[in-house]
Amino acid sequence: MTENLLALSPAAVGFQALSGLAVGGLLGLFHFGALWWNVGYLANGSVLRALVVQLLRFAVLAGALYGVAQLGALALLSAAIGILVARSLILRRVKGMS
Repeated sequence: MTENLLALSPAAVGFQALSGLAVGGLLGLFHFGALWWNVGYLANGSVLRALVVQLLRFAVLAGALYGVAQLGALALLSAAIGILVARSLILRRVKGMS
């Protein structure tokens, strides 16, 4: 596995890292933003709509991470970091609203 990473040019490694980070960031914003909607639907008693949003959130997350994993382990790790950064941004925004 490390042989493949070492065989890549520095530009390819950078592309994997940056593309994974960008996709992960956007994915995280979508995922945790949709969680906000999901909580609102549950609070209003719209359980079916909340269930649909929940399933959509996880389907998009799983599909996108599968696609990123096809680029390589570095891209997948970078996407995970991007998701965590987006989570921090969303949490900071939500805490500022209360």
